[in-house]
Amino acid sequence: MSEEKSIIWVDWLRAIATFGVVLLHSAAPLLYKFNDLPRDHWWFANFYDSIVRMCVPLFFMISGHLLLGKQEPLPAFFQKRVNKVLLPLLAWSIIYLAWRRFVEHSADFSAYYLFSIALTPAYYHLWFLYAIAGIYLLVPILRVVAGSSDRTLLAYYVLVWLFAVSVIPIGEEVTGIKSRIDLLSISGYSGYLVLGFCLGKLTLTKSRAHVSAVIFFAAFTVTALGTYWLTVNSDGKLRDYFYSYLSPNVIFMSAAFFALARFVFCENAALSPPSKNRLLKSLSSASFGIYLVHAMYLYVLVDALPLHPAFGVPATALLAFVLSYLTIIVIKRIPVLRHISP
Repeated sequence: MSEEKSIIWVDWLRAIATFGVVLLHSAAPLLYKFNDLPRDHWWFANFYDSIVRMCVPLFFMISGHLLLGKQEPLPAFFQKRVNKVLLPLLAWSIIYLAWRRFVEHSADFSAYYLFSIALTPAYYHLWFLYAIAGIYLLVPILRVVAGSSDRTLLAYYVLVWLFAVSVIPIGEEVTGIKSRIDLLSISGYSGYLVLGFCLGKLTLTKSRAHVSAVIFFAAFTVTALGTYWLTVNSDGKLRDYFYSYLSPNVIFMSAAFFALARFVFCENAALSPPSKNRLLKSLSSASFGIYLVHAMYLYVLVDALPLHPAFGVPATALLAFVLSYLTIIVIKRIPVLRHISP
């Protein structure tokens, strides 16, 4: 695999994951109205939300692919993370606190709320920055695991992580028994980084790509049908267990899509002609900024397109995505603001 192709497939994944987040958030409000909507309206929202559930895990896996194979001094690593995560987190937290105060009128712009952003997100989608900041603290340790010549160690890490974040929670859900097995040291999203590193090194063949496609669509089906089944059995109250980024179906869905996309975008040059690479790279570089700003546009647009959800949800997502992209392009051209969207 050439270095150029490697960059291209990562750019594709970033762009797809970013649009997936916007689509997911466009569909989400409808999912809480099971008893108030025609059933087909709810089902289209469920379809869109389910089919892009791998979007956030893809960001974690991309980070694992790009970061775990590198070696650099700790001060240099953390200085980069401060510039890429902490400064944008602080800036956008203040922006969204102001947004909530002056646009949504849902919060006070007070010292208490300013202090709260040290521990909790100012707006629903900013949780990702807190999660990735915590994971970055583990990257120097995960690099030691990734740098091991024993590939079995990597597989062992992923299996123990899967057991901790998926198997035990299923057992607790089914039996009602709270597990006391101490696996906190390997819980959370860190396993996605190792999984992305492993899959980024895996030699992919057409047969493995076919298997990945089957796994992806099987996991998507489980996500959509499982969410419907739980919601129906909760008298219409959304039960989002199958939407969880750490549920087995989403983990397998994410791994399968990562592998499939890597194969498709590396092996099919027609999907990434030189004439389109510039736009693709621009979208990829703006992906973090699009993630940060898109919630504002969705707030304005969510009820602006009076269309059936089959068309309204993707249309809203596409419009919010394009407007967010254009906004970030402008921000990146302003010296004072470019640091809040690295």
